[in-house]
Amino acid sequence: MTQVSPNALRRLADNYRSSPQAAYRGRMSGTPKNVVQNARVQEALDVWADTKDPQTHSDVLRRAASGWLLLDISHSEFADPDNPMQEGDKLALTSVSDGDGNDLLLAFTDNPRLEEFAGEGTVRSLAQRASSVLAQAVSQHDGLAIDAGTDGAFIAYSDEIRRAFGDDQDSATRLASAIVDGEHDLGQFVALLRESVVYIGGIPVTGDDGDTVGYNIASASRDDGSVLHAVFTSPAELWAWQPNAVAQPTTLDAIVLSARQDEMVGLVVNPVGPAAEIPLEAFDAE
Repeated sequence: MTQVSPNALRRLADNYRSSPQAAYRGRMSGTPKNVVQNARVQEALDVWADTKDPQTHSDVLRRAASGWLLLDISHSEFADPDNPMQEGDKLALTSVSDGDGNDLLLAFTDNPRLEEFAGEGTVRSLAQRASSVLAQAVSQHDGLAIDAGTDGAFIAYSDEIRRAFGDDQDSATRLASAIVDGEHDLGQFVALLRESVVYIGGIPVTGDDGDTVGYNIASASRDDGSVLHAVFTSPAELWAWQPNAVAQPTTLDAIVLSARQDEMVGLVVNPVGPAAEIPLEAFDAE
């Protein structure tokens, strides 16, 4: 987790870099049209502004796995700005350099925040799925800076992003989006879970001397006392719920077997929310 003051990120504006990109995917917007407002990430950044701890850092990252973010492409070269991305045009994504020389891809949760940080002149933005922005920050930069210039300005370096999304970043972001967007029926969602790496949480149990003596498997209880096996689509989802837990990669089939053995009634995926409950009966025909 990295703590950076808003003023420090404001100063990063002096270290703009424009990274040429060969491919273009997404939606473009010019000032002042606002094509994106990622309210879920903004909500977490509001907390981050006041509470800079590992749990909140994980909460921002897990929310940034779904929805859309804006990239600054103001330094791109378009022969016809009203009809961009033609042959010969050059798309440039803006990044900033931190005090240690790390190259951070700039992303924003809405156009007004981008425009305020960019300052005077023509501001152009590219709307991209947040999962793609995370992947680009890891593969082509040293990390990501979200909403630079605001009180909730947030940095995640590449190693922090990799740790947050575990063994398969693509699967983790795909599963997170499936829950948030709600575009899959139960059967489709179970199929996604089965083909992906998922995680269980080990909650530390301490002895009288404060040392860890074991771990309890994370679960959630309903008001009627029935118990659900907790499942997490990424380590970040677990740490946003229980920051001192240990994330263990596993498979859906192994979790279902464990839930049956412990006489649980089902699974709850990403209990910090939005959550998806799956009754064990959904697996009876298998």
